[in-house]
Amino acid sequence: MNSRKKGLQVLAMMAVTSLALTACGEGKADDETIKVGYSGYTLTNPFFAGLVEGLERGAEETDLELVTTNAQEDPDQQHTDVTNLINQGVDYIAINPADGQAIGPAVQEAKEAGIPVIALADTIEAEVDMTISQNHVDAGEMATRELVTFLEDKNGDPEGKVVNIQGMAGSPAASGREEGFQNVISEYPDIDVVATADGGWDTSVSNTVMSDILQANSDIDAVFAANGAQAVGVSRAIEAADRFVPVGEDGHIFVVGIDAPKPAVENIRAGIQDAEVSQQPIAMAEEMMRIVEKHANGEEFEENIEWPSQLLTAENLDSEEVQEFGIWSDEVE
Repeated sequence: MNSRKKGLQVLAMMAVTSLALTACGEGKADDETIKVGYSGYTLTNPFFAGLVEGLERGAEETDLELVTTNAQEDPDQQHTDVTNLINQGVDYIAINPADGQAIGPAVQEAKEAGIPVIALADTIEAEVDMTISQNHVDAGEMATRELVTFLEDKNGDPEGKVVNIQGMAGSPAASGREEGFQNVISEYPDIDVVATADGGWDTSVSNTVMSDILQANSDIDAVFAANGAQAVGVSRAIEAADRFVPVGEDGHIFVVGIDAPKPAVENIRAGIQDAEVSQQPIAMAEEMMRIVEKHANGEEFEENIEWPSQLLTAENLDSEEVQEFGIWSDEVE
């Protein structure tokens, strides 16, 4: 960090170069603060709050200016937010898309304005300068293989009745995780997916849809939830239906999620939930800001950065491997 700051101080004393003009936008002087706009579509899910936390930490570390927006799960509002960021004269725009296709025209507006666009923690179905994200297909597969292992241990073979709580329709992350789920489940014809519902990346929504599913299905072995907030809603519905049995005991309904927000990790520690596939929104967003700083100083973007995933269970939470990877939810209130 010190070497980067020293480098910025030296650059601030130099004349404007054509490379700096290209990286920072027309007419941007080297001693002006670089402004990064972030277009997020929700803060109701802890993971997305983690992204903002990481962006703020990264801004403090790099001395970049950060402007954040929250579309409150409205794709149309997110388009408006990106337009507003362009009009505010930001130098870079990072987007976590509500809908990876619908945000395309807004991305094009930014590109026409000469503003580099970064897809953060998800993909966008338009040409962006860089994507930094977990491989969502791999995450879905990792979570589903843990579910299959549970079924094998419980039933002697990979068989049983499973519920699939999908992520919000239109989200590329939801599509990727669903693809991962289907990739694995398709290998096991004796696993019966008895119900599928959209959990909307939301604890309350997932609680409601899972409550309905439990009423219609007296026999459920396991639940795949496309993210951790949904997994928490699922666990609450199981408890409210008086069908909760602790992890490891006969009759337990297995629950796995993705992203590892604090409530889900706490449920793992408490023996309520079985597993989460974690990524690192705070570290990912911090690193994105460092990359922007380097780009503003003349380095090229790497087109795609795949952020690693880590399976979390009660057995490995305190392991050296997991502690080295980090539990991001332990860093936030």
